[in-house]
Amino acid sequence: MGKDTYLRDLGAGRYALPLELCERFNESGVNLTRIECLEHAPTLTSEALTRAIVLAVMAIISLVGNLLTIFSIAGTRAGRRRKNQTWSAVYALILHLSISDLFVTVFCIAGEALWSYTVQWRAGNVACKVFKFLEMFSLYLSTFILVLIGLDRFIAVRYPIRAISTAKRCSRFVAIAWVLSIILSIPQLVIFHEGKGPFFEDFYQCVTYGFYTEPWQEQLYTTFSFVCMFMLPLFILITSYVSTIVTISKSDKIFQNESINSVRKYDINRRRLIHKAKVKSFRISLVIVVTFIIWWTPYYTMMIIFMFLNPDKHLSEELQKGIFFFGMSNSLVNPIIYGAFHLWRPKKAGSLREGSSTNTRISRGGARGKDEETTFVLLEQQLSRNHSSTSSNRIRCDVHRSLKT
Repeated sequence: MGKDTYLRDLGAGRYALPLELCERFNESGVNLTRIECLEHAPTLTSEALTRAIVLAVMAIISLVGNLLTIFSIAGTRAGRRRKNQTWSAVYALILHLSISDLFVTVFCIAGEALWSYTVQWRAGNVACKVFKFLEMFSLYLSTFILVLIGLDRFIAVRYPIRAISTAKRCSRFVAIAWVLSIILSIPQLVIFHEGKGPFFEDFYQCVTYGFYTEPWQEQLYTTFSFVCMFMLPLFILITSYVSTIVTISKSDKIFQNESINSVRKYDINRRRLIHKAKVKSFRISLVIVVTFIIWWTPYYTMMIIFMFLNPDKHLSEELQKGIFFFGMSNSLVNPIIYGAFHLWRPKKAGSLREGSSTNTRISRGGARGKDEETTFVLLEQQLSRNHSSTSSNRIRCDVHRSLKT
């Protein structure tokens, strides 16, 4: 066995030997003063291969689900443009959510699948920085769009007259989410770099090693990311959806307190729709908040424990990887949630078939192919043209604008 196979020249008169050979030489009493004993570099294990396969399957499912959502929204939008129908802000937000989830799919799930298979980083220093930047950007963007959807639900219910203008300004809010995601992800370009591992073979990884000079620096950045990506969005989501439910409930109570003589047949129909909207908003609120908590709380809890309590390093790193992949799988769930609650529409709006001539015209419009959202847009526009300023009419407009979205 030749010298070239077992001995590596490290320069400056120092050499490297595999760890198992060093142990043999130590037992034989050989002087290893100028020899550095190194372990062999990690190789692909069955666990890593299994992880790569699972992540690849997740990436495929997420890719298909989000692409179907995008195509569905694009088709709906094209149909509305041909019919000169109103385009709701929530559709644009769901579209951008699907786009951000595609980023998560490509850069987080698929990227990690490929990295698990190759074991080491093989793309160079620049790609390392860009990859980590895009990973963080994808997660920030997906979270911020989720928050925008929650805020849009609240504005549409609480301030319905402003909802149409909000739809027009939707692109501005989305642009802010994109810019903010980019800004908050910039530290990744500085923190991460390609580093050579302390192994006998050449082995490179995309790491933060050597950047932080004190433990508190890494803890500060971790806490900052935790607040911006989890705690603050979670607070906004809970607040906005609870406020939405409270607003709809108050509107429902006002209708119930109206005198019987002032209630017309289409008011009864509207009360039914109010109840329907309240139940729908509650379900959306519950699913969105609970899903966000279930998918990401384990990861951020583990991250804080790992960062501040310093448990067993090997165990925590493996567990953190698994929980992080579970959190990223939220991009698989989002198309299901928003497809179920927003893209699916009932074929018949029976509750609108009775009552006033306005409701009759709208029902016929629905029979000609206008969906539930178009129905409520037309109703809101009809009510907004009414010059009556009574509180009852304002409340009805508020409620039906909330149903529109």
